[in-house]
Amino acid sequence: MAPRILVADDEVTICHMLAEVLSAEGYEVEVAYSGAELIRKAQEHVPDLFLIDLMMPQLDGYEAIRQLRNDTRTSHLPMLILTARSSVDDVVAGFETGADDFITKPFKIPELLARVRAQLNRAKRLPVHNPLTGLPGNTLIAEEVRHRLRQGLPFALLYIDLDHFKSFNDTYGFARGDQVIRLLANLLLSIAHSCNGHAIFVGHVGGDDFTVITDPALVEGFCRTLIAEFDRQVRELYDPEDLQRGYLRGVDRHGVPRRFPIMTLSIGVATTLYRSFTDYLEMSRVATEMKQYAKQMSGSSFAIDERGAAPAVPAPVERRGRTPPVVLLIGSDQSLRRLLALVLQREGYEVLEAGRLTEVSEPALDRVDLVAFEAREERLEEIVSQLRASRPELPIVLLSTRAEDEEQGFAAGINAFLQQPFQVQQFIACVSQILRRDL
Repeated sequence: MAPRILVADDEVTICHMLAEVLSAEGYEVEVAYSGAELIRKAQEHVPDLFLIDLMMPQLDGYEAIRQLRNDTRTSHLPMLILTARSSVDDVVAGFETGADDFITKPFKIPELLARVRAQLNRAKRLPVHNPLTGLPGNTLIAEEVRHRLRQGLPFALLYIDLDHFKSFNDTYGFARGDQVIRLLANLLLSIAHSCNGHAIFVGHVGGDDFTVITDPALVEGFCRTLIAEFDRQVRELYDPEDLQRGYLRGVDRHGVPRRFPIMTLSIGVATTLYRSFTDYLEMSRVATEMKQYAKQMSGSSFAIDERGAAPAVPAPVERRGRTPPVVLLIGSDQSLRRLLALVLQREGYEVLEAGRLTEVSEPALDRVDLVAFEAREERLEEIVSQLRASRPELPIVLLSTRAEDEEQGFAAGINAFLQQPFQVQQFIACVSQILRRDL
């Protein structure tokens, strides 16, 4: 496809002459006769390069370049100034505004074409898009977040990561690993396209890490759809015998033989609904932190940071015919139970407490929406087995001081693992995300 050049000049003769010259060189050319028209056309159909006159009505070239540099879609594109002013101050002002080069009127055609070619070649070498997926890379992701922070409108940043991708790559090779990366990229773009009327930005940080920037109201639906489609389609990339077995055989980084589950997604979400962010780094740190919370849950999961919201009882939600959700806390550490119970109640949950599972009656257990228990007094597999026998689909969160209980717990059938000591907000986020998926 021929590079597209957008020419902006209020002199009709200049525009027509440039259009003829550039078209003869094989470029696709569009013209604008004012700064306002330039901005509108750039937003409608993003070009590969701008030729901008400084002196135009409605919006001069300086301000037009400023606005284009503040728009993530055009901020990285080459911009050449067309000017009859040749003073040092004018040139400096143009470069400080964000121009890449300048051409003084009247100009020589060969020089103009040489400068255009040089800027287009330079733009091709800039690593602003991921070479595998074609999605915007780190530079454009950061610019998009900064742009939205400046706008001041609510938005959410999703950080999406593949779980167990390395074992898949090691087993099947990089070529099939690239298929997984492209699958995820295509799913993100497809879901974003289906959200008509909403500006959704999809970026590729690198490797198996992606970002999505969207309206906070779309986050849950976006995550649910993405997880459902990925969990369904990724299975097609496994060999039948591995898929039937349910895991890959491999060796971890310490040389220990292990079983690696089928790939899943972990999604962390930071949003400006509940707190203010000063910059991209701060917001990306929170999204990364929430992604780590999501990784503690079994299967594909997402976690939304809601810290900073005023503590209040959530609006009633119809769940199995009643509200609020009921959480059962089991463990011998009464101080920990009381602390978690107080925080859960403040967040609008109903809480039941017990030292052991045997102290909970069947009618009470039937009311429970989630169980969190300490793996200190009773055998881990035993308590999970008893809970599963009576409530097969009941979400279970394991609290333990022993890191080795994590793998054992997931093998037994828990949904999430938190190693003590942990922050109370981490526990609340874990509970709310598990129950959110069941709403």
